[in-house]
Amino acid sequence: MKKVLMMLGAVLVTAAITLPASAQGTTGRVERTQAELAMEKAETDFAKLKEARETAKTKCAAREYQACYELAELERKGLGGSQDLAAAAKNYKKVCDAKDGRGCAGLAYLTVQGRGVKANLTEGRRLYKAACDLGEVSGCAAWGNMAFTGTGGPKDVQGGTRALQEACQKDYAWACERIQTLGAFDPNDASQQRLRQIEKNKN
Repeated sequence: MKKVLMMLGAVLVTAAITLPASAQGTTGRVERTQAELAMEKAETDFAKLKEARETAKTKCAAREYQACYELAELERKGLGGSQDLAAAAKNYKKVCDAKDGRGCAGLAYLTVQGRGVKANLTEGRRLYKAACDLGEVSGCAAWGNMAFTGTGGPKDVQGGTRALQEACQKDYAWACERIQTLGAFDPNDASQQRLRQIEKNKN
């Protein structure tokens, strides 16, 4: 009996030695590696996004335009499935047609970049202006930038400056940065202070 116990002990010691220290753990059980844990999390996240995408697709078909916007975002970013810029453009258009500035801004971005739709700076600028008129601050910033630089239409330094400054005042950091890059200042401009405050609030 003693001999058997000694042999069993030797086997257990040998098995423990063959495992990496990180895998043995304090209880003697095999732990999963960081790579395995990361893969498991990625699979879980993808499953959730895939489900969200399918749900958004169903709701969008029923003309729930918030769902159409969410679906367009997922399709543009390639989350929960393959990236589909053409489909994203169509769904952004549905949202824009429903008078939601986020859809107009999303479609404008794809139109200016020529992603999923044919590139058209004039149409992109028009869509950004539509987004701005509907209260979407990112649309105001982008339209202001295009107007100031004369992209996609006639140059409008005054109008572009005003749009950028208003977007900056609403804490849209990119607008504050563009004001400084373009030199779109007026005597009362406070874009630098606003930008610092935005960065401070992030931290």
